[in-house]
Amino acid sequence: MIDSDLLWKPLLEAAGQTLIGTLGTLAFGKLLTSINKKMIYEGAMDLWYRGIKQEKIDDNSRIYFDGVISPYAQLFPGDPFKNGQRWNELYSFSGKISKHEYQAMEFFAGSDAALRVGSFNGDTLVGLYARYGFIGEGIVGVVPTQLIKKKVPHFFEPSFYGVRAMIKATLSKCPSQLGYVAQTIALRSGIEIDTSAYNNLWYLKISDIDIYSKPKDKTISLLGSPWAVTEKRNQQYLIQYGYFSDETELHSCIHNLRYSDAWKYTQVFYDDIDCPSPEISFKERYML
Repeated sequence: MIDSDLLWKPLLEAAGQTLIGTLGTLAFGKLLTSINKKMIYEGAMDLWYRGIKQEKIDDNSRIYFDGVISPYAQLFPGDPFKNGQRWNELYSFSGKISKHEYQAMEFFAGSDAALRVGSFNGDTLVGLYARYGFIGEGIVGVVPTQLIKKKVPHFFEPSFYGVRAMIKATLSKCPSQLGYVAQTIALRSGIEIDTSAYNNLWYLKISDIDIYSKPKDKTISLLGSPWAVTEKRNQQYLIQYGYFSDETELHSCIHNLRYSDAWKYTQVFYDDIDCPSPEISFKERYML
């Protein structure tokens, strides 16, 4: 039973444990050696639609992914073709709902909250997107930290947001706790929301990365939401929206978060690589 007014707590706990699940499977998962043909998908939406939704590929399929690899992953990863349905369900309920419950569901339904946690037990969580990408339309990836350091030396620098690459990977899935927690909050709030798609999380286990080198092939962008959550009941969610690929715009978003009236109550910050304090680190609180 969820009885806290700070409903972001179980959501972030579930996100943390789910992402730990993806990181844990890389070391112990068995890669199949058979591959029928070279399957190239152009960005995450192509992979989701032409590959996963049309059932052209399945668990343990080997693929090639052409798009952006970024240190910014989705906080609440899932099928991006469900984003509209999830958002509409938030506005089509009957009954009563408190402001705190509604804020929690709105935070979850937004889909584009970013998360940068860096390396974890020898592996690194990444976000994979189209060349001109949106964090709400991505897929999570896991890559050995030594490989990402070798192929993308600047990956862990605070100013780095992503690079276009041809990525060799294996499609995999792991259990997710996000559906259960979101469903519990929704039912408590009188909202009927289908979270069955969150029972398992699709992600990519990355085995190789080839960076594009020609200037005409290297241009990319990445749009999404920096965020923080606070213990101030009336202002629990601090969210901005902007381009991570635009340094000026991103700095403006971070400035607005940190100079909010509720910032002094902050409990969790979305970015572990450039975190103002270890006490508000997502990884420290939910993954270690």
